[in-house]
Amino acid sequence: MRKVQFYGAISIDGYLATKDNRLDWLFQTAGASDAPTEAFMQQVDTAIMGRHTYEYTMEQTTDQLINPYNPATRNIVMTSQPHTGDERTQFTNTPVTEIVEELRRAAGHNIWIVGGAGVLMPLLAANLIDELYIQIAPVILGDGIPLFNAINQQQRFELVTTNQYGQLAEVHFQRLSVD
Repeated sequence: MRKVQFYGAISIDGYLATKDNRLDWLFQTAGASDAPTEAFMQQVDTAIMGRHTYEYTMEQTTDQLINPYNPATRNIVMTSQPHTGDERTQFTNTPVTEIVEELRRAAGHNIWIVGGAGVLMPLLAANLIDELYIQIAPVILGDGIPLFNAINQQQRFELVTTNQYGQLAEVHFQRLSVD
């Protein structure tokens, strides 16, 4: 079965981005470019993200690819106002849990959860996240867009590995089996 994996970076205080969606604090972190992003992205063929993440990425990239290491990656963008996409990108307001449950049953490679709590938290609540790869930059933002928000039940993962890439710490967690 395909794995559903979150892969992303946060500040020490748990923010993915500043309130105005900036990531300069991450790109200024020594060693951030040494993280094994390419190896991770070569193992995914589907990326699921919110509209803000999608729009930010499209503004920042010249190749217009969410996953430059696998250009055929299917992008699913969660939005309250779906519209026509293209051969690589689908805009939808279908609940993310339904999308992931369907994708897990289909043939393919791993599924990358990109962005924040709006996409991640419903999947955590439904026990649909298999692994978390969280890179932590040594900066406290004080405010911003959080990775996590409130959830109704405790979530338990086990620590698989920790790695250091310059000033970036990466923790890899795997969901404990749910009985």
